Amino acid sequence: MPKSDRRTERTRHAVAAAFVGEVLTRSYEDISVEDIVKRANVGRSTFYMHYKSKDDLLRESISRPSTVLAIIVGGDVTAQMVAPQLAHFHEQRARNGTFFRDPIRKLWVKRLAEMIEPRLTKLARAAHAHPSLPLALIAAQIAESQIALITNWLTQKPNIAAPVIAEALIAMTLAGIRAFLGLSADAPLLIPGEKLRVVRPES
Repeated sequence: MPKSDRRTERTRHAVAAAFVGEVLTRSYEDISVEDIVKRANVGRSTFYMHYKSKDDLLRESISRPSTVLAIIVGGDVTAQMVAPQLAHFHEQRARNGTFFRDPIRKLWVKRLAEMIEPRLTKLARAAHAHPSLPLALIAAQIAESQIALITNWLTQKPNIAAPVIAEALIAMTLAGIRAFLGLSADAPLLIPGEKLRVVRPES
């Protein structure tokens, strides 16, 4: 990897780590770019070379853990593929609980919906579906349902094993897709020709 790429990677990692550190100790609304760059030991200009705002940084931070949720839509996903990310949420629930509360939760749902919508579009096209609602609204509802299930699990019934929640999450998502797209119970729900790669959650 070229030096410039390694430097960029180190900078982005430092900024992301500083951001998470701020989020875990303070209200999201109270965090400023100045707070983040001070903690990361980088300049404001460096921050803005990589991110437009703290919301932009948040979007990137929640994209990785959102991937495995998004690919349930149109992907050949099993509970074994989803469970590790859910187990990570469970292990970090006391530390990362702020991510499951507004305003971050609302932004997370929005980002997840953005990741789901293009997958839903491909799936609807492949299935020759006739959606009952605009796809953007369906994507938002699926994202909301997924995050709601995870949030309620972590806050109300954390003793339930992650694989059980993974099974429920997949079943709920697929049932919602069938209902919203008007597909029969035996209609395939896979995006044609897609090869999936699920990245394990970071510790």
